[in-house]
Amino acid sequence: MYPYGLRQNPYHGSPTPRMTDSLVLGGKRHKEAKFAMLSCIDDLNCRINSGLQDNDSRLVTIIQDVGSGKTHLTLHIKGLADLSNTSVISYTDLSQISPRTVQSLYNAILAGFNEEDILDLRKAILYFLKQEAEHNVKGAKKIFRYGIIDSFFGRSIHYKAQQILENRISPDYSAADQLLKRELSTIENNIAKSILHHRLRDDVYNVETLEDVLASLSAIAILNLKFLKKLTIFQIDEFDCDKISLDVIKAIINSHLPSSIITLNLTPSAYEDIRSVSTSVFDRLEKANYKIDLAGSNTFEEVNDIILEYIRYHDVGSQFSKEDEKDLSSKIKVIYDEFPDFRNVRSMINIFYHATEAAQKRNCAIIDEKAIDDTIKHVYPGLKIRGSIMSIPLSEFIRIKKDCNDLKELENDVRDAVRNLVNCAHDVGSVSELSSESTMREGGDIIYSDSSGSRVAVSVIMNKDHVKNFEQIANTVKTSSIVDKLLILTNSYANGMGNGATVVNIDRSKMIDLIYFNGKYEKDDIFEEDQKRALLLARSIKLC
Repeated sequence: MYPYGLRQNPYHGSPTPRMTDSLVLGGKRHKEAKFAMLSCIDDLNCRINSGLQDNDSRLVTIIQDVGSGKTHLTLHIKGLADLSNTSVISYTDLSQISPRTVQSLYNAILAGFNEEDILDLRKAILYFLKQEAEHNVKGAKKIFRYGIIDSFFGRSIHYKAQQILENRISPDYSAADQLLKRELSTIENNIAKSILHHRLRDDVYNVETLEDVLASLSAIAILNLKFLKKLTIFQIDEFDCDKISLDVIKAIINSHLPSSIITLNLTPSAYEDIRSVSTSVFDRLEKANYKIDLAGSNTFEEVNDIILEYIRYHDVGSQFSKEDEKDLSSKIKVIYDEFPDFRNVRSMINIFYHATEAAQKRNCAIIDEKAIDDTIKHVYPGLKIRGSIMSIPLSEFIRIKKDCNDLKELENDVRDAVRNLVNCAHDVGSVSELSSESTMREGGDIIYSDSSGSRVAVSVIMNKDHVKNFEQIANTVKTSSIVDKLLILTNSYANGMGNGATVVNIDRSKMIDLIYFNGKYEKDDIFEEDQKRALLLARSIKLC
């Protein structure tokens, strides 16, 4: 059993999403983008169904950086069950086509259609022919090889049609050609016959020019609308400034494929490259009917909701509680804050795929800090918490950070850590041992002598109110007249010096380093490498 009672790992381990992975869609920006795409489809459907125009088309661009979820969104749209009643969709990934030629691009577009959609179109064409035969249209019964013996045994045209659909018998293609060419143009008839033959992809051998490709794509769109009453959506992923791709897409946009929507996925850098290489294509992209910009898809709120949505979607037993969501969000926040390289959907999904596997192997009921820590160590060896001198494990970082909400307790913890850090520096001879004298009258929490013999007083001052911080620092400076140096460690102060005192601002990461060091020191768990890091930590806050 996986964490939260899940039967499977909700995350995918592949670098790019598969169709099954794309069923899950989280994140406000992605959901807004989905709504925009559905609005585009509804708008075109309404125009066509109302009889206003049946040769209308739409252009949609989806733009954002690598790993922002463009492909995921596109495959999610393709896989929507609700759209199967209104649209036939072809998905093409240009990055998988090499070399790129007019024919290879056309072949990829044909391969991008679902087999189910092609079979549905074959069935619809065959049923059209069946109706013609049932109405005794001349030559129609020959298509089904319907003869005297069939009539004698009481077999219907419908029965013969079913046999063809089940591939028990073949239709009379010559008779079908004669009937279809009364209803369709030559190219539409050729495409229809190739569908009846189960050979739609073979049409690539019939095209030689870009004009041939446009005619065939237009015919496919017309057949989808005529026989299935559906729009045709051509999804083009990884669109870039490759010359052949630009020529083909420009021609497709200019041709206004009937009852069709063209969606183009590209990165901002590819968008700028196209501006430089082809101003005419760039102009058409600028005038797209819908421009979906996934800017903001890499914010914490967006990434967090996407990670949680995968678990919500697979949580058939409703075991993923609000408390679990809150707990997991806090861990996602630490990863997001401390590892800038992971601030995108793709990277974060990869982390939680491995963390889920690690938690499952330990029979852990949740994705805990250790599972995440093990993932960072094994999947990203050598990666460290940003700004951490003590090379603190992520699990410890998360645990300590969660315990740092009480500022007064944090101040005491930091004070204890500073005292032990000076002790550690004394152990290697960098400073003298701590003074046993009362420190109150000398304006510090601890007193020691540095390597030059100067007496140093250290005071730790932390307040939420920055004005109160300033006042407390000023009062401390006034009372420190006996020592040679006064060092004030604080969570906020505008200047580095304060009337003879050295003021060092220590951020949350530095505080966590101090507390982590303190825990190891008190457990007598400091080894040579830890000692070296501790001295670096001491120097970073000017203790020595």
